[in-house]
Formats: sequence, C-alpha cells, structure tokens
Amino acid sequence: MPEIMQERPPFVSFETRPEEDRQASIEAGHYVTKDVDYALITPAGSKDRVERVASEWFVYLARQVDEGRFPATWLDAFKSKFEGWKKGQEVPVSGTSVRQWNVLSPSQCKNLLDLHILTIEDLAAANEESLARLGMGGRDLQRRAREWLAASGNVGQVAERAAALAAENEALKSRMAAMEAQLATLSAAAANPRQARAA
Repeated sequence: MPEIMQERPPFVSFETRPEEDRQASIEAGHYVTKDVDYALITPAGSKDRVERVASEWFVYLARQVDEGRFPATWLDAFKSKFEGWKKGQEVPVSGTSVRQWNVLSPSQCKNLLDLHILTIEDLAAANEESLARLGMGGRDLQRRAREWLAASGNVGQVAERAAALAAENEALKSRMAAMEAQLATLSAAAANPRQARAA
C-alpha cells in the first residue's frame, strides 16, 4: 500500500465486482459469478490507487493496528464507512468538505477533488508531493486552510466556553432562588415565632 499521510487517512471508496466462483462454475457446468467487495485506496493528494478485496484489506489493517503501524481510529472509521456503503449510504468525508469552503474558486475546488483532497483538513495536512501536484498556489492554499482551521477551532472553543458559562449562570440562578425562598421562610418564622411553633 502506498505511504499514508501521517495526519490524514487515505481516501477510500468501495465497489462491488462480479468475479468467477470457480467451484460453483465447475459444479454448475457453466460460468457462475459471485459479488466481491473491493476497497479502492488513494492517499490524500495522490493519484496512485491501490485496489484490495475489502475483507482481506480489513484483516491487513487490523494486523497493522496490532503492530502499531496504523491508527485504530482510522480502521474504525473505514469499517463504519464500509457498513454505510453496504447499506446504500454515501461514504461520508472526515472533516469539512472543500466544496463548502467559499474561499476556493471552482477550478481550485475541482483540482483538489481530482487529487482526492476532499476536506480542508486534508489540504492542511497535505505533503510535498500533494502540494507539487496542486501547482502554483498550492502552498498558499495550504496556509489558508491551516489558518481557517485554527480560526474555526478558536470559534468553537469560544462557543463552548460561552455555553459552559450560560449553564453555570443558570445553576447559580436556581441556587439563588432556592436560597431566597429559604430566607423568606426563615424571615417569616422569625417575625411570628408563635405561628412557627404551632406549625
């Protein structure tokens, strides 16, 4: 399998191909096929593609995970994509699609997609070979992708902090209301000790 970019998983798609089932052909006396699922693996930014029988590829990846050569999270994601594909769902991209990035011109977007750089994260993690294939402006696009990811990460952190503060504020309001109710009860009892004893 070609070398994988360290930060981003390769682009993987799946397809089913009819292949001869030799034993069934012999038994039936004519050509018989069976459906075989293939994984088509393309490292992000590369035009090289490796085709493997999906079931054999997953076994190979599991061995690579056991040996510490392949991230377990990638294997889980590929299995999830494969299951979705088997159910007829579109294989999702991992990250923010370059199609949704409004800083790209249509031709830049097409170039990225042709190189299987499907997400802004893929572009930010692109290796030298990928940038060379992008041509002039490739390094600038990568810089912009990294800046966009850093900025969007900051926005996400700010939003999370704001949500946490809002939740904390609501909890404090509830505690304050409970304390005010308790204080009102104690004040009423102190103002009229006979009624408090009778109660």
